[in-house]
Amino acid sequence: MNTPVDPDDTAIESNLRASRRLEEAPETVIQRATAVWQRPARPARPADAPGLLPRLIAALGFDSSTASATTLGVRAAGAATRQLLFSAEGHGIDLRIAASGDQWALSGQVLGPDSYGSAVLADAQGQPVDEAPLDDLGEFRLPAVAAGRYTLTFSLRSTEIVLPSIDVPQSV
Repeated sequence: MNTPVDPDDTAIESNLRASRRLEEAPETVIQRATAVWQRPARPARPADAPGLLPRLIAALGFDSSTASATTLGVRAAGAATRQLLFSAEGHGIDLRIAASGDQWALSGQVLGPDSYGSAVLADAQGQPVDEAPLDDLGEFRLPAVAAGRYTLTFSLRSTEIVLPSIDVPQSV
């Protein structure tokens, strides 16, 4: 029976360096992996075909204006920001209403499988006031508005989500 010869330090180092080299992935594998993380192009929706998308009415799950200071914690006391959380069939909507001078800025995020589209703010009579696109993370920011009652509608690629009427207060 032969006993194996112990390799010297140079041979061990050479073997370790060789084991750390990675092979290049084939180009087809690289392209396939890259395609997984790229969002598909935003499809154009015909402007003359309103109402073709299913419309969901979101349900209010949380409103910070109705929660007590003890519920929210000490840091929330005196905050001039209101947070509302809505849900609608697999979508979550985080809406924040923050004081901006004597007006209120509305911003937030649409969470869920389809977050391409825009947020449309309408007044109490249903007339559009402003519109903001959703960014790559589903976030939106509308310009500041005066106090009043508004409706916020999210026109997504495969559905429309309408939030219940939102009352924006008179003062901070």
